[in-house]
Amino acid sequence: MKTIKHLLPSSATAAVIATLTCFAAPDSLQAKPFSQETVRSTSNEIDQLVASYLQKNKVKANPVVDDATFLRRAYVSVSGRIPTSEEARAFLSDPAPDKRKTLVDSLIQSNGYKSNMFNFWADLLRLQTNQEKFGLGWHNWIREAVDSNMPYDQFVNEMLAAEGMATENPAVGYYLRDRNMLLDNVSNTSQIFLGTQIGCAQCHDHPFDDLTQKQYFELAAFLGSTTYKSDAAQHLMRRLTAYTMIQKGMIPMRDQAMRDKKGRKKKMQNGGAAKKIARDYANMFKDFRKNATATDTSQQLKLPDDYQYNDGKPGEILTPKTIFGDQITGVAIADRRKAFADWVTSPNNPRFTKVIVNRLWAEVFGRGIVEPLDDWSDTTRISHPELLDYLCKVMKATDYDVQQFMRVLYHTRLFESAVATQQAEMGGSYDFRGPVLRRMSAEVLHDSMIALKFGDRDSTVNYSIKNQWDQYIESVDKFFKMPLPDLVALDKAADEQEKKLYAAKSAARKLKLAMEKAKGEGDMKTVAKLQAELRNTYKGLKRKMENNGGDDMMSMMAVRNLRSRSSPLLRSSEQPAPFKPGTFMRQFGASDRETSNASNTQASIPQTLTLLNGREIIALTDGKSKLASNLRSADNASERLEVLFLAIYSQMPTTAERETYEPMMRSPQQIQVLAKAMLNSKRFLFVQ
Repeated sequence: MKTIKHLLPSSATAAVIATLTCFAAPDSLQAKPFSQETVRSTSNEIDQLVASYLQKNKVKANPVVDDATFLRRAYVSVSGRIPTSEEARAFLSDPAPDKRKTLVDSLIQSNGYKSNMFNFWADLLRLQTNQEKFGLGWHNWIREAVDSNMPYDQFVNEMLAAEGMATENPAVGYYLRDRNMLLDNVSNTSQIFLGTQIGCAQCHDHPFDDLTQKQYFELAAFLGSTTYKSDAAQHLMRRLTAYTMIQKGMIPMRDQAMRDKKGRKKKMQNGGAAKKIARDYANMFKDFRKNATATDTSQQLKLPDDYQYNDGKPGEILTPKTIFGDQITGVAIADRRKAFADWVTSPNNPRFTKVIVNRLWAEVFGRGIVEPLDDWSDTTRISHPELLDYLCKVMKATDYDVQQFMRVLYHTRLFESAVATQQAEMGGSYDFRGPVLRRMSAEVLHDSMIALKFGDRDSTVNYSIKNQWDQYIESVDKFFKMPLPDLVALDKAADEQEKKLYAAKSAARKLKLAMEKAKGEGDMKTVAKLQAELRNTYKGLKRKMENNGGDDMMSMMAVRNLRSRSSPLLRSSEQPAPFKPGTFMRQFGASDRETSNASNTQASIPQTLTLLNGREIIALTDGKSKLASNLRSADNASERLEVLFLAIYSQMPTTAERETYEPMMRSPQQIQVLAKAMLNSKRFLFVQ
């Protein structure tokens, strides 16, 4: 049991809080999940820290928003979508005095929250679902971690300590995301989890921070023995090569005698044969070089050959060292990755906890206590140091339970306050009078459109991503359990299949060229004939791939080519990432997942055109959407206007709005015009 003393702020802050008679500290801080009483008391203390700052700087706090504004803000912030008209009507008509707290506690346990948080982590970690097969596994692993509310320190530690095949440990996807780019991965790790940009020191001493190039490489040395291969696959390939040599009447290299010149010559000949056989099998094993990591204890990181500073020599083998916090010494090479993971995620690490609470604060309120979120240094200016320290103690007291930490933030008065519309100066401090006014993200906008069109789709799952990953795991398991003769047959079948594939592609190219020529000559009859031939070519190839190889052997190879696909009927978290260029979400600023947190909410001309005439908008006002169905079910013009306002704005129309817009509710065309105008308004697009 952890007592509240573990959450007490510094002595300087304690002196301020002592003067605030409205603060009532709970008797104890329970182990996670926090009790309702502890959550509200902790939220109250956060509010007092914010209030003391505003009072000191003679800034007036923003007033509390009305129920309708809070309702919409809570759904968008916690669940990542606007409420349905039914959800909005139920909340607004509820007379309970504590319905806001009840709503937050309900949403924080909802599938909508899990969907929203998955997007948060996927954007931060640069998840690319279709990046080889490990991408599917990592996608599923992150989703399961969110669904099970894995503690944040464990979540990060499991990724940083991961090793092996992706089918056995999908968390290894974190390293495979930057396969063969070890130094880039180290830079990303430091930026994402420690908020520290050290990439400059990869090539030279850091120009703006007290970090040398040697220190950068010493940190990277913890991961210097990382290789991208599967030990299990390497072992199986050696067995298969030896088996094939024996079948061909040759003696495997390790069994070849070397007592005389003739024996040594034979060994050399067999060695060349073994390499040739291994090359023949390489295609069958190529996936394992892309979807696994291992530790090579003979491999260590060295300083670059062109190293120019006096504190080291070019090519010098480095001993791993941390760049701040606890120093780690005497770690065996095989244990260095785990030691690195433990150092990063340690509660004693001076930046690990601060960085994540700052990121989550920015997620809730629109701006971090420290900005930018990922450029911390020893000279970083913190406008609310006591608040940041207290938040760190809250996070540690929850045992890094992100869900409970977010619950505390959503229960604050600050979250209920009117939005702050003033823009903070670059590098200046920010007065947290209320959440920052901001446009809905691309994912939230898409998911809100889904809610308007289909209602609550929070529990609808894209099973294709999980099913394809499970299918791949099954195929790999079968592969490793196959008898060696069957593996030889599988390789031959794969070679034959590859020949057919190349032949089909060649035939398709010829048909396409012929089609272009026929089009140029205006011979549309020939074009139609060639199109039919092209379709038959693809269909024939597909049938051969499905039927060839007998007992599912070829399906084991073909599974590697499966790709998860997006669906317009599902929430953004159920789509493979990143979203394709030109799609709705990319138009509205969704990340390309090349860099961390690369999403944006900048306005553009394509966005305006999409909101005016895009199929997403048209689909909401046609006869098939849930919104259109609810409008048809309304008995009169007044009810139809209520349906529109509850669905789009999450509130009832005012008297003035009724007088202005009710006459339009008698014409289907006018209803569509008003609905489109509402969807294009800032009132809809921005989180008030």
